Amino acid sequence: MENVLINKRLAQLEIENEKLRSDHGTAKKNEYKDTGYALIIFGSLALGLSYFTYNNTTLASILLFAGLGTTYIGILSLFLTPEKFVRKDILEQSNLSSIAVINNIIQELQIYSKGIYVPANGQIRVVLPLKSDFKLSREIPQRTFHIDEPDKTALVLIPLGYSLMRMVENRGANWSDLPGALDEIMVEGLEIAGSVEVMNEDINGNTITVTVNEPLYMKLCSTANTQTPRICDIGCPFCSLIACIITRITENNVVIEEVLPGKNNITTKFKLLTSEIDP
Repeated sequence: MENVLINKRLAQLEIENEKLRSDHGTAKKNEYKDTGYALIIFGSLALGLSYFTYNNTTLASILLFAGLGTTYIGILSLFLTPEKFVRKDILEQSNLSSIAVINNIIQELQIYSKGIYVPANGQIRVVLPLKSDFKLSREIPQRTFHIDEPDKTALVLIPLGYSLMRMVENRGANWSDLPGALDEIMVEGLEIAGSVEVMNEDINGNTITVTVNEPLYMKLCSTANTQTPRICDIGCPFCSLIACIITRITENNVVIEEVLPGKNNITTKFKLLTSEIDP
């Protein structure tokens, strides 16, 4: 019992540590903006003073150019950031490699079922049944290949979008409602979409349709959909992120029914599984 309490406390401290790191990074980023605004205000005042008092003297010229330079530096400071960025094409290619590996594993194991997102012991796993008579139990194994029981043979994977969900969760994401959470995470937080639309979002229904407009991962999704089609049964990192969020909020098992890449949006249909689970 004591070990369980210690482990819970350690997990809580780890979450608090991650949140403090995130808050520290945000504060450092805001330092640049605060400095920029101060320089712009000071430079604007200097420009205004030099404009109304300009008399073609050396001192007036110095004041004028000092105001211009300070304002210019202030504007530049608004765009400075301590964050480091990865080129989009590098990110796409690095993701495609892992996507292709998982796709090949699913194909070679001849798994034709769709992945089931399951909340398990405070975590989320995606279960790929190997047989049609598969029965989902409440205790989800942590190992990848679950072959002990004939009617519960399955491939159990960590969802590709799970680490992204944990990252925003540690930063204090709001899980009160699905549309708000998706907008906060994908548009404002991760900044990977222009907007998110949710239809049939009533958790008492069985289907949730999510349309992501202007996604940064548009090319990745289209490539995965054509070159590694079986990955759509469990979701690419970003469709998987949405599935994890739905699982987290509804506390239901979730299946990705269909992924439809459009011209400048991606529509994904999710099905909530509300049937009883074997004990």
